Amino acid sequence: MVERIDVRIPLPDGIELATWLFLPENTEKPLPAITMAHGFGGTRHHSIEHTARRFSEAGYAVLLHDHRNFGDSGGTPRQDIDPYQQIADWRWAITYLGTRWEIDEQRICIWGFSYAGGHALVLGATDRRIKSVYAQAPTVSGYETGLRRVPPHEVRAPEERFHHDERDQLAGKPPVYVPFIDTDTSPGSPAAYPQKGAADFYLHRAPEDTWTNEVTLQSNRRARAYEPGQWISRIAPTPC
Repeated sequence: MVERIDVRIPLPDGIELATWLFLPENTEKPLPAITMAHGFGGTRHHSIEHTARRFSEAGYAVLLHDHRNFGDSGGTPRQDIDPYQQIADWRWAITYLGTRWEIDEQRICIWGFSYAGGHALVLGATDRRIKSVYAQAPTVSGYETGLRRVPPHEVRAPEERFHHDERDQLAGKPPVYVPFIDTDTSPGSPAAYPQKGAADFYLHRAPEDTWTNEVTLQSNRRARAYEPGQWISRIAPTPC
């Protein structure tokens, strides 16, 4: 049996991260722990809880959190993604794990999927409290991903949209939002994921009040500049 505890982790800037802590029952403590998070725009409601439960059934304490601005976590603007802010917040989640009496802070692992898989690479290389890293289908190069999604002759248009949005925000206007997923896969779609396969996953696997089909335009800009693969060679060896 596994117990799921709702926990809110206060961050130094006043934002709270919404998390689920899974603890196996009738297991000797302190426990090894796994800290988990979803990828680009995902929440803990997007088909990831069952993975956390399976890990906990195997004897691990598991902390699964929503990134700031998403799901049940605090933060504004909503649906805004900054990879380096998410990494900074994740460090506090690791710190929180180390304060729990049920957990062995010398045996903390990190698990990330997709975009969060990239975060796991960065954290594994820069935070020696993490003793093992599992990055599932991780983001490795935002630049290379951008080349696959936007042909070179079409790059100018999104760059101009990025610049206009930034200037408008400087003048006090709210950030521009674009669709997160779009089933219209015609060329030039501004959606973060203009693929039909993404629609079922994002639209139908989370409660309507925890996820909306939009993302800030600047989230896409930051993604194009995110290069977590550069940290891979620095992950090992990790002193115990």
